[in-house]
Amino acid sequence: MSNIQIKHISWDLNKSFNISRGSKTTAETIEVQIESNNFYGYGECVPYKRYNETIDSVTSEINNLKPDIEKGNINLTNLDSFLKNGAARNAIDCAMWDLECKIKNTSIWKLMGVTKPTTLPGSYTVVLDEPEKMIEDVSNHLEFPTLKLKVNKNDLHQILTKTRELSPNKVLIVDANEAFNIDDLKSNADLFVKTKIDLIEQPLLSENDNELKGLNFPISLCADESFHDSSDLAKVAHKYNTINIKLDKTGGLSEAVKIVEEAKKLDLKIMLGCMVSSSLSMLPLLPLYKNADFIDLDGPCFIANDRKNGLIYENGMMLVKEDLVVFVCFDLF
Repeated sequence: MSNIQIKHISWDLNKSFNISRGSKTTAETIEVQIESNNFYGYGECVPYKRYNETIDSVTSEINNLKPDIEKGNINLTNLDSFLKNGAARNAIDCAMWDLECKIKNTSIWKLMGVTKPTTLPGSYTVVLDEPEKMIEDVSNHLEFPTLKLKVNKNDLHQILTKTRELSPNKVLIVDANEAFNIDDLKSNADLFVKTKIDLIEQPLLSENDNELKGLNFPISLCADESFHDSSDLAKVAHKYNTINIKLDKTGGLSEAVKIVEEAKKLDLKIMLGCMVSSSLSMLPLLPLYKNADFIDLDGPCFIANDRKNGLIYENGMMLVKEDLVVFVCFDLF
């Protein structure tokens, strides 16, 4: 028998997180704890309005499965048949992985047969703001090997040109969060080439993806809002060459592992991405690092007070500490 607990946690941010769709000053998360024989597994998810999720709706989804989880009817092998991909399944799936590691007295690295790194390259997101403030933010985070710029269609020339001047050797990602139309994308192609942009993330509304078919664009395009789980791979493969894997979209680590295997067969590049949330949300993705072309796991950088002993970002790198518990073995509780 198991016991499952659900907790809504509101994390204050250290700055307003602005994208083309809106802004927020808190990260609203749900923490799931599954206990079995005095072993505890933890998972965290971020309900996302863009995907018609709320704290209440995700909590309700988890509560609906509580009796079957506690009776042992649901496990890692069959969870996806009880719950669709999304935030609720993510929290449960990751808590189950965590619990399995603890019951077996092993780490996620050993369980998945992956060598644990000591560091991983960090990425920093420059949130949408007035150009001068964005450029100042770039200047303050030049230690990161990758910078992601949240943009809309305004002031692109100033932002991108100055950013590239300040960071001539950095990987630069432009993330429009669906703010462009196809003409915006085409008309700025020369600018993207001139400023050596490495990747453009979700330029168009996901429902307008068909406009990317057959487009021989000079910069790599990444599907984020357009891509959720493995069932989307065939749909995006002829429009994008990169996918952003976020556990809150895939429904947890189990589906993410499946996606990595199938994406490589389609020659799709992989970004490991995240919502703005605590270190607990980042940890389950780290064992997939060897398959990643881009690692964008900076959510905790915006949390005013992250979990104790969470991820450490130092000189633009993520430090992977020695094994204590579970995923990457931070003693988060």
